[in-house]
Parts: sequence; C-alpha cells; structure tokens
Amino acid sequence: MASAPENKIDLRAIKALSKEKRQALALDIRKDQDLWNAVNGMDGLSEHSDKSLLQGTITNNDQIVPRARILVGIKGQVVAETTSNQLGYFSIELKASDYTVVIADGDTHSDEILVKTKVGITSRLDYDFKFDGEVSK
Repeated sequence: MASAPENKIDLRAIKALSKEKRQALALDIRKDQDLWNAVNGMDGLSEHSDKSLLQGTITNNDQIVPRARILVGIKGQVVAETTSNQLGYFSIELKASDYTVVIADGDTHSDEILVKTKVGITSRLDYDFKFDGEVSK
C-alpha cells in the first residue's frame, strides 16, 4: 500500500480505525480550536490577504483562562484588543508589524511580549501565566 505524500493525511488510515477510536479523535479535534477551525475551514487568512493573524491559547498552570484580555500595542499605544473564548482561545487580524502584547486576567497581567507579524501568515502566541515567568499584579 502506497503511503500518503508528506503534505497529506492518509484518510484511509483514519477510516480504518475502530468506531471508538474515530469518536475519540473527533472529540480531540473538537477540543483543539486550531484543529477544529482547520477541519471546518474557518478562522484563517485568505491567500490574498494583506493582513496577518495572531492566535493562541491562554492558560494558567495548564488550565484554560476564558475571558482573558489580549492587548496589542505599538510604541506604548493599544491598537487592538480581543478576549479569549471559553476554551482560552483567541484570534485577531492585524496589519503586518512589530507589536507588544500584554495578556491580562483580572488584576494579573503578563510582561510585554514582542510579536512580529507578516502579511498572509498566522502567528502563534500561547501563553501560560505560570510557566512564562513572573506575573505582575
């Protein structure tokens, strides 16, 4: 049996899984916002986009943080803001540039995180308050 090219997934292998394993796979995909969006063709950039996309997941000690505020700035000025959803996931479309990002959850916030975005590219920022250094209060 021929293997799938490197950039393709062998769907025959997935179809050959037991019903229980396919159900477990489906559950894992529904729990992972990036996979769910990829499978459903959502939340990505058009190949002709003149923007960039910043997305990620906010956690604290590996526990999701819903309603965290993601503040995106340039030279000390907030230019965009979004909030993480019930799964701790966020996505924000931006112009390509160098940004500072601060993540806030109540009175707790991160240090400034430097992010460089590029046209037509999705950048990833996963942040865990516990593991990404001292958290300011």
